[in-house]
Amino acid sequence: MPDYAIALSRPELDALLRDVIPLLRRQASRLLGEDADDAVQTACLKLLKASDAWLAHANPTAYAMRAVTTAAYDLRRRQSQDMPVDEVPDRPQAGDALALREARWEVARLLAEVPRKQAAAIFLVDVQDYTIDDAAAVLGVHRGTVSRARQHGLQAMRKKALCRGVRRVS
Repeated sequence: MPDYAIALSRPELDALLRDVIPLLRRQASRLLGEDADDAVQTACLKLLKASDAWLAHANPTAYAMRAVTTAAYDLRRRQSQDMPVDEVPDRPQAGDALALREARWEVARLLAEVPRKQAAAIFLVDVQDYTIDDAAAVLGVHRGTVSRARQHGLQAMRKKALCRGVRRVS
């Protein structure tokens, strides 16, 4: 059994993993490009879970490289099975797709301009379709606080939208 198969302490194991991560990143980058970090993270988790087998291997670096290569292939396989679809609305919307997209952008811009608590209340109730009570539970406040914040936020958003000349989209 190789000398490095001796049980390592957690800090020593972490140090060994830190030493091999640049090699893993290079290998994963060759195979995946932008998604390399996902494969490296998966491989590191597998190496830590199977640290006895990793350290007992005749060449731990080769073992780690194989782990990241396998993780990269698995990730690529999963990605190829994903079927991209357009955003599916919760309910049918009137108007053309461009007008709806512009309306969403405008709502996002207006939400960014109101105070955070008001924006959170509006987002949860009007965008995510939470009830006032559910939104209050998520935010950890009383339902009256959510109602008031939502009301003030909507008033502020309407004023800002009118100043910009934004027309109402149903």
